[in-house]
Amino acid sequence: MPHPLAVGLFRVPPGASDQQRRRARIEIALCAGTEGYALMDTFDLNDTLRGADETLQSVRTLGERHALHALIMAGPLNPADRSRIDELADELQLISVRVPTSRL
Repeated sequence: MPHPLAVGLFRVPPGASDQQRRRARIEIALCAGTEGYALMDTFDLNDTLRGADETLQSVRTLGERHALHALIMAGPLNPADRSRIDELADELQLISVRVPTSRL
């Protein structure tokens, strides 16, 4: 039986190194595996090429095209981020999973 699909979202502090971004992606992947999900992709909410709105729209599109089951979040998400992510999860009927902060 295939594992349900998940997408990861993370935010690292401004000025974070590539190593910190890689670490966030790894932690999301480890959490996905532990929770029994197949990780489809990860998205950085601080992406310099697209803003958070465009990033969440990309996740929305993936959710509409594929049978996503969960959003896995990592990093210091502010209340506005969390609210928008929760709204997206509700809209797409996804489970929200938080990577334990002690791991980042």
